[in-house]
Amino acid sequence: MELRDLEFFALVADELHYGRAAARLHASPVAVRRRIRDLERELGLVLFDRTSSRVTRTAAGDELLPAARRALTAATEVTDVARTLRAARLGELRVGCAPGAARLADALIGKVTREHDDVAVVAVPLSSLEALDAVVHGDLGLALVRDPLPPQGTSSLIVGRYRDDHVAVPAPGPLTRQVPVPLGAFEGMPFLINERDTAPGVHDATVRFFADHGVAPLWQHHRLREPEQLLSLVAAGTASGLLHAHPADIDDPANVTCPGVAVLPLAEPGPEHRFHLVWRSDDSSELLRSVIDLICDHGCDLDEPDEDHAAGRRVTTSDGR
Repeated sequence: MELRDLEFFALVADELHYGRAAARLHASPVAVRRRIRDLERELGLVLFDRTSSRVTRTAAGDELLPAARRALTAATEVTDVARTLRAARLGELRVGCAPGAARLADALIGKVTREHDDVAVVAVPLSSLEALDAVVHGDLGLALVRDPLPPQGTSSLIVGRYRDDHVAVPAPGPLTRQVPVPLGAFEGMPFLINERDTAPGVHDATVRFFADHGVAPLWQHHRLREPEQLLSLVAAGTASGLLHAHPADIDDPANVTCPGVAVLPLAEPGPEHRFHLVWRSDDSSELLRSVIDLICDHGCDLDEPDEDHAAGRRVTTSDGR
């Protein structure tokens, strides 16, 4: 006898109609009749009297029904207790999210909660360096960061890539008439760049990009975190700045509307950046390991989960292994 047999019996006993019971069970009336006959044969009892117009419970069916309902209730209680214990064991997963990682964080949380619906995943907004420091000190389980310098004792996965392939320029202005905008147009012109101590990866990639193309702008250093803040500086006429079409920040830079700003494509391929999922190498928690396995199994690129991302599946540690 299986719990499903008792479920069929209890619903037929409630409805006294095979068709209505079948609808609740998402089965056919023929399958319900067959299951009831098999149960009666196994128990050696007749549970229902059947005529062409009605179904009624027999005395044996009346006496058996309370026991069947208790068994079904007990099974539900076992499932509920197991879910509670599992949640208590796994607990809460806190993920530090760097600026620009909002949609990647949503994708990560969606994957985890679909697999572990009783786990609370909490996104904590931090800079990349702050998030990495929190992981190293055990304050966070994971960090979703942009181009980090991996601290000693951490492991990581690349979960997203993008290029700064657009530029925000003051508008109206002479640069808005050049589409795409050549990088040489910014020679000797004010240009926004992150302070290195706040975003070393982004800072270094931007400097290298301009140097590789022989362009020397007048760097305007800032400590802003979000693209919207950068746009406000451009709108004020302070300088121009790089933007990207990565969906973690903005769907389409050409559709960005900010008075006094034009967002235009660059003529040259902009510097590439990567988002990494980082954790402590010695963290052996069951939830953390299951999340890492989940991301690897479904493709590491959180932006394009249906594509083949074998190159991103390699887990690296801070010593390059």
